[in-house]
Amino acid sequence: MSDHSISIVPKQSAYPGKVSKAKEILGWLVSLDIVKPTPSNCILSSNEGYAISKGAKRVTTEPEYLPFNLGVNGLEIITERQVFDTGQNGMDELICPNCKQDMASEDWDFLSEWGDNKSDNLTCPLCNVATDIHQFKFTPEWGFSEIGFTFWNWPPFTEEFIDEIKQKLDSEVDVVYTWI
Repeated sequence: MSDHSISIVPKQSAYPGKVSKAKEILGWLVSLDIVKPTPSNCILSSNEGYAISKGAKRVTTEPEYLPFNLGVNGLEIITERQVFDTGQNGMDELICPNCKQDMASEDWDFLSEWGDNKSDNLTCPLCNVATDIHQFKFTPEWGFSEIGFTFWNWPPFTEEFIDEIKQKLDSEVDVVYTWI
């Protein structure tokens, strides 16, 4: 079995007060017993995460598949600029909002402008127009922000849970499914 994750990422490249917002959302998740309050080695990262807890059963569509018995089963909180990609799921389609062309088969160097924090835009290699990265349509979804919440080896979340996070972030979100 390979590891996978679900990342919930606001559709904002720069997120004001990202560290305090991350702490607020962690506190909320701990208060609902969705994750444990103490950091541990429960994620695929050199950082520590927050292990799954019993309340997670209320926020997933398939609670019977929660990874209570896995070593990699927690929440990773990211507070630095990151491309939340799909890993082995790749990219089937990337539609430019200006020319409506699919640029997924182009050289992906155009992503470095955003990743290197030079701009919040992507410049389409087909029409040469720069547009905010969140206006492009990625299939499957990718996320681009300096804050994100990655849940390792959890089953899909309920729409209600995703909506609650949107409200807490005061932002639309991308939900990114990654397989590694």
